Amino acid sequence: GPGVGTDAARLLTTFAFRERRLHRVYARVRADNEASARIWEKLGYRHEATHREAVFHEGGHVDLELYAALAEER
Repeated sequence: GPGVGTDAARLLTTFAFRERRLHRVYARVRADNEASARIWEKLGYRHEATHREAVFHEGGHVDLELYAALAEER
């Protein structure tokens, strides 16, 4: 709601690219968590893949969505 997740993700992304000089940063999000997916999309991350039934959560296997950003795209 108040944008705390977006602010935290932005700080993490900035740190990763500027301070750590990483080439690529990625995030994995449960497929049913649309709010988290929107955070990464707002920050310019691209959806790269769906990892089918990648984790066991609350009694069943769920898909994970993979989002990534490259330093050269920043």
